[in-house]
Amino acid sequence: MTEKINSLIGSDISIVGNVFFTGTVHLDASVDGSLVADKSSKSKLYINNKSKVKGYVEGTYLAINGTVYGNIYAYDLLQLGSDALIKGDVYYKSIEMEVGAKIDGRLIVCDSAEELDLYKIDIESKGNSNTIT
Repeated sequence: MTEKINSLIGSDISIVGNVFFTGTVHLDASVDGSLVADKSSKSKLYINNKSKVKGYVEGTYLAINGTVYGNIYAYDLLQLGSDALIKGDVYYKSIEMEVGAKIDGRLIVCDSAEELDLYKIDIESKGNSNTIT
């Protein structure tokens, strides 16, 4: 995977609606919607410490150091920085957490992408999400 940033969403931007992406995305903005990566590619999402997301976050590689009000679905690796605050359940294959990261929800380890998809289909499609609206 390349470390080149394909998209930079700056702090002066506020997004209302879902964002679908591929490649490497660095988010410094606030998003009132979900962030969804194309699972067929090895996308990476960086969420900066000043960022706030009100919706679920889904991707292969996720590096979060901001605030997420919603569930996290990490198909490969989830990295939580010391300023990360997650208010929702975290479904992951592999996780790294720095001291100071906070999760107000459940941690559910998944052995495969298929198992993770089953949780996602059950929760997000039936309105049982911890996502704050």
